[in-house]
Amino acid sequence: MVDAPTARGEPAGRPPFAVLSARNEALFREVNENISRLEDRLGDSTQQPVFICERSNDSCTERIPVDAETYQRVREHPRRFLVLPGHVDETLESRVEAHPGYVIVEKTGAAGEVAEQSA
Repeated sequence: MVDAPTARGEPAGRPPFAVLSARNEALFREVNENISRLEDRLGDSTQQPVFICERSNDSCTERIPVDAETYQRVREHPRRFLVLPGHVDETLESRVEAHPGYVIVEKTGAAGEVAEQSA
């Protein structure tokens, strides 16, 4: 028996889109945390660190060059993520800051709750 779809067209019994999206972003955040730790340990590089776009689409592996201080500032807020311009999902997040090359977003609603729990 197939579950009836939800209002968003998702199969019932699966986590809502917002929850799945937040989990994807939390995974990218974890990857970026590892990059940040390596940068701290081996930080004698003259190049700016490069992080993975933390958008909700799990197939995105585009890179964002951003200084370590900015990255740490974003991490101070568990609902905030770094994404590329054009990768903002306004159904799940709001823009906090826009810069050339990256946007800082903040998760809202259920996605925000999942982001806080996974931080």
